[in-house]
Amino acid sequence: MKRLKRRKRPFSAWILALSVGLIAAEPVAWGAAADPTQEFEAAIRAYYRGDYREAGALAGRLAESRPAAAGPLVLLARVEAALGNPQKAFTKLQRALQIEPNHTEALYFLGHLASLLSQMEYQRLFAMAPDSARVHQIMAEAYRAQENLPKAEEEYQAALQSDPNLIEVLNLMGEIKRHQFKFEEAISYYSRAAKLNPRDYESAYGLGASQLYLQQPALAVDHFQRALSVNPDAAPARLALGDAFLRLGKPDLAVKELERATQLEPKMRQAYTLLGRSYRQLGQTEKAQEAFRKSQALVQEELQQKRHTLKQGQETMIPPLSPQKDSQGP
Repeated sequence: MKRLKRRKRPFSAWILALSVGLIAAEPVAWGAAADPTQEFEAAIRAYYRGDYREAGALAGRLAESRPAAAGPLVLLARVEAALGNPQKAFTKLQRALQIEPNHTEALYFLGHLASLLSQMEYQRLFAMAPDSARVHQIMAEAYRAQENLPKAEEEYQAALQSDPNLIEVLNLMGEIKRHQFKFEEAISYYSRAAKLNPRDYESAYGLGASQLYLQQPALAVDHFQRALSVNPDAAPARLALGDAFLRLGKPDLAVKELERATQLEPKMRQAYTLLGRSYRQLGQTEKAQEAFRKSQALVQEELQQKRHTLKQGQETMIPPLSPQKDSQGP
């Protein structure tokens, strides 16, 4: 089976990438409660000239003497990363955020570090178990990101051959088949997942959606109700259940679910459209008209947003006039 190329990246390369990313940032601020000191500035200067041990020693003393300051811990984390100690860097950033949860640099560096650490762990997994179910799943997700669904399916199938009980992979295969309008195949995957875990929301919703597409609303109702027993605040499941009830000729039950859907997601246009139909079947003309008006208003809002996005895209493609040409007029 041809797969994406898995090039091993040495550990030192990850650290180099991390340290470059951290060095590129602006100097670290103390935090909300304190001003920079000469010692802190000296530590920053040592860091930027590449004297990481001196920077670490200075920042370490500051962290001990001023435990309420997040800045020295952030600088220490950068030093640890530059010295090839990403786990220590991660711990220090977490401590900094305990002191100051909104410290922007700590948040930025933690996100950057977490991303690189995860890639390092993936490399370890590839090396340890190249044909494991999880590696095939990772490869499938990479192919999906590239919109290469045939190769993604191959990798998902390989993952299931290695471990037939991966519920999330079964659900992902069900989703792929459902979007391909292969509903019977989708149902087979979702059913396997539901058998493994009857309290799984994704398989319950997927089964309901597939049955609804197959014009089997009575079967769909059971699945949507099971999905809502797991997650009562799932607006898509409320919408789908309301749709199923409406198809079954039960507009009163449909209204209950659709009203709840609009409470959970006020901009769910389709819910208002179905509400209008349900109210109309119940003879509640004014409520039906109001629901249809809301649906149309949301349609117009979506169109305006699309026009605005398109206009912005066109403007960024047109270079501005130079001052000389602008002064000359048309």
